[in-house]
Amino acid sequence: MDKKTTRILFSIDKNVQFEHALNAALYISKKSNLSLTYVQTSDSYNLLGGTDMDSFKADFKRTHFKDIEYLKTEGPFWRTIAKVADAHDCNMVVVGAHSVKTGFLGGGMSTTVKSFNGTLLFLNATTKWENPNTILMPLDGQSETRQKFYRVSEWAQITHSAVHVYGVSSPSDKEDTRYVHAYALQGKNYMEERKIKTTMEEVPAKDAAQSILERSQQLRPCWVSAVSNSEGVFKTSAFQKVCEKSEVPVLIIPYKEISGMGGVGY
Repeated sequence: MDKKTTRILFSIDKNVQFEHALNAALYISKKSNLSLTYVQTSDSYNLLGGTDMDSFKADFKRTHFKDIEYLKTEGPFWRTIAKVADAHDCNMVVVGAHSVKTGFLGGGMSTTVKSFNGTLLFLNATTKWENPNTILMPLDGQSETRQKFYRVSEWAQITHSAVHVYGVSSPSDKEDTRYVHAYALQGKNYMEERKIKTTMEEVPAKDAAQSILERSQQLRPCWVSAVSNSEGVFKTSAFQKVCEKSEVPVLIIPYKEISGMGGVGY
């Protein structure tokens, strides 16, 4: 059973500009009419500044026309946010932070988001917030990428965005091209059945990430949706590059979430 989003948590790395992630969290919480909670970890930006909690909440509501809860929790940035989200049964987290690099012994963004049970809207250090008109939904020839249909459709409906289905296949693999075509049609039909304005495009690409990044620029203002665990064209290395380089927010659906959905609901 696909689980609807019921609350919004957000946190901002103290080493990045906070305005874009704050605006993203405000936008989606207002659009969805859901509660908003800021999580201040050991590595998060201190939104309180020098004010006391009650004054901050009153000023925040007066300035942004939105109530806010504020949680202070010691611990490393990503791991702490994931624990708090799990404890509060929250499956949507907005994060403004530098992307985690892949190291010699592994790691990187794919490993980082594995600890989350729900979706993230990720803004890296250079992402600029704009209210989205479109969600770019890349699909490859692996079945995992189809399973983000529900979460993408949910946020397309909440934000009144169109969905652009973007099938990316290996130029030298005819079987992969056939799979991509089939999955892209499924994605288009899934969205259209939910009354979401949908377009579809299929492209061969040796560099899937670069193709996705370039298309996202052409469709701005938009989000890019991404599943964090796939062995197809949109594999871990492509996921990493999109997280690092994207100038638009990335809607990350961890594989842990989609593997518990019981398929795509189609």
